[in-house]
Amino acid sequence: MNNFDESYEDVTLTVGGRRKRADKTQHAKEVAKRARHSGGGKVPAIKCTHTSEKGCCMAELLTGGDLAMNMEKFYASANKVEQDAYLLRLIRVEQPKRLRTKDEDRKRSRNNMSSFFLLTNQGKGHLRVCKATFCSVLGISLDLVTRVAKHFGEHKEARPEARGGRRCTELDERKRNAVVDHIQSFKCKASHYSRKDSPGRKYLPYELSVAKMYRMFREHNHLQVSYSLYHSVFSHKFNLGFGSPATDVCATCTQFRHQVRNDTLTEDEKKVIAAEFILHRRRQRQFYDIMNRVGDTTTVCFDMMENLVLPRTPIGQAYYSRQLYLHVFGVVVHRADGSQRKEDIHLFTWLESENGKDSNMIASALWHFLRTVLKDELSTRRELRLFSDSCYGQNKNMNVLAMLMAFRKQECPQLKISYTFPIRGHSFLPADRVFGRVEQEIRKNPTILLPDDYLAILSNHGHVHQYGNDWDSLDFKAAASKCLKKARPFKISEVRVMEITDSAVGVKDTYSGEFTKHTILKKGCRWDTFAPEPLPHVSHVKPAKREDTLKLLMELKPPQPVVDWYNEALGGDGPVVNVRNSSDEDSN
Repeated sequence: MNNFDESYEDVTLTVGGRRKRADKTQHAKEVAKRARHSGGGKVPAIKCTHTSEKGCCMAELLTGGDLAMNMEKFYASANKVEQDAYLLRLIRVEQPKRLRTKDEDRKRSRNNMSSFFLLTNQGKGHLRVCKATFCSVLGISLDLVTRVAKHFGEHKEARPEARGGRRCTELDERKRNAVVDHIQSFKCKASHYSRKDSPGRKYLPYELSVAKMYRMFREHNHLQVSYSLYHSVFSHKFNLGFGSPATDVCATCTQFRHQVRNDTLTEDEKKVIAAEFILHRRRQRQFYDIMNRVGDTTTVCFDMMENLVLPRTPIGQAYYSRQLYLHVFGVVVHRADGSQRKEDIHLFTWLESENGKDSNMIASALWHFLRTVLKDELSTRRELRLFSDSCYGQNKNMNVLAMLMAFRKQECPQLKISYTFPIRGHSFLPADRVFGRVEQEIRKNPTILLPDDYLAILSNHGHVHQYGNDWDSLDFKAAASKCLKKARPFKISEVRVMEITDSAVGVKDTYSGEFTKHTILKKGCRWDTFAPEPLPHVSHVKPAKREDTLKLLMELKPPQPVVDWYNEALGGDGPVVNVRNSSDEDSN
C-alpha cells in the first residue's frame, strides 16, 4: 500500500466481526444429540425372558415404576462423563474366578475381566440383571457398556471425555495470529456517510481486496495458510469493507489519486505529485492532532445531523414524497481520553415549520449552550477551543464570529477563544460518532410519526434542548451587520484558525504560524452592548412539501390526533386534511 493512501486509524479487532458464525444449536444433528443424551423419546423395557430361580437375572421382579425410576436417575444429567460415572455405580467389574486353559491350536483369547449389572428396585435395593435388560432399561447400547466397564477394569477410574474440545494445534494458532497481525498492518478509515447501513464498519483503501491481501500475505510470510482461513479471520474477527463511499469526498485527494495513476506522466512527475499528496494528508491529520490535545482547556465540537424526516415510514411512496424535516444540531464537549459521556452531549432540535437552518439558528444554539450549560466550567478556564466543519451558511461566517466576540466580552473576559476548521472533505468530528449511534437506534424503528418519538431516541444519547421550550433564536445576522465593518481585511472562507483574545480577532490560513490581528468592529460600537433581537417562529415549509406530506399521511392512515398535529405544524392557507374522513369517503 502506498504511503499517500494511509488512512486515519489502525485496524482493530471487532467482537463478532463482519459476519456472524452460524448457530448450529437447531441443526438436526445437534437436536438428535441432545435428545440422545437426555433420554428423549426412549421407553424403558425388559428385553429378556430370564427367571429369577437361578439368581443370574432377576428382571422379572422389576415393576414399571422401577424401570422409569432407573431411567430417570440415569438421565438426570445430560453430561456424558456424569452418565458414565453413574453406570459404574451399577456395574461390578471383577477378575474372572476361573481362567480357561489356552488352546495352542485355536489360540483362544483369554478373558481377563468379568462384569455383572444391577438395577435399582424400590423394595429390594439392587437386583442383578443381564446385560441386554440393563441396556434396554437405560436406553443405551451394548458397546457403550462394554467400553465403560473395560476402561474401568484397566485404569480403575471412570472414562474421561475425549470428544470435542479445542482442535487448534499450536501451528494453527500461529497461523491465525499471523493473519491477524497482517490485517492489522493496514490502515482503515471510518465514514459517517454510510454508518446507517453498516454501523461500526471501517474501510480499507478501495484498491485492496481479500484476495490481494492474501497474496501480499503469502509474499511476506512463509506459513502455509489457505485462502479460506485468511478469509475466515477477515470476516469473523474484523468489521472491514473496501473503499470509502464516494459522497462528499475531498476534491484534492481525488485529484491527486487520478494524477498518480496517469500513465502519461513520468516517474519523476508522479513522485512530485505523491509528495504533495502526502503533505496534503499530513495537513488534514494535523487538525485531529490539534483537536485531541485537550489539556486543561474546554474543547467543544459541533455539527449538524442529517435531517430527520416526518413521517418516517418504510412504504414506497415515502421515497418520492417531500417530508417535514426535524433539524438536529449536536454539540459535544470533547474529552482528552475520547470518551463520550451522556452529560457531555447536547442536541438542539427544531422543526422546519418552526424556523430555518441558517447561521442565526447555529449562533443561537451556541449562545444558549455557552451561557447556560458551560457557564460554570468556563468561569474557571483560561481557554475555550471550538471545532466544526467549514459550512459557510451555518457556522463559518461573521455572524457566529460576532456572537463569540460578544460572548467573551460580556460573560468571560479572561477567556481566550480559538475556532479551528478542518481541511475540506476531512471533517469527521466527535459529533458524528454520536449521530452514528442515534441513527443506529432509529433504524430499529421503521415507523416514526411524531417528533416526540425522535426526541425519546435522542434523549438516550444526550441532553435534548427543544426549540421554543429550552431555547429560542436570536437575530445575530441583523445585529452583526450593524456593528461590523463592511470592508474586512481578510476572507473568512480562507481562514483555517481564528483566535479571540480581546477586541481584535486573530486569523491564519494554516494550522501553524502566527496570527494576524484584525479589528472588525465599527467605530462607536461596543461588544458589551451587543444585543440581538429575538426572532419570530417562521415556517419554512413550502406549499408543495405541505401537500406531499399530507398525501403521505393519507396513505398511512394514522390516528386522528397525529393528523391534527400535522395540520397544525404544517399550517398554510390551504384547507386542513382529515385523513380518517378522507379514507372513509374513498372506501364508500
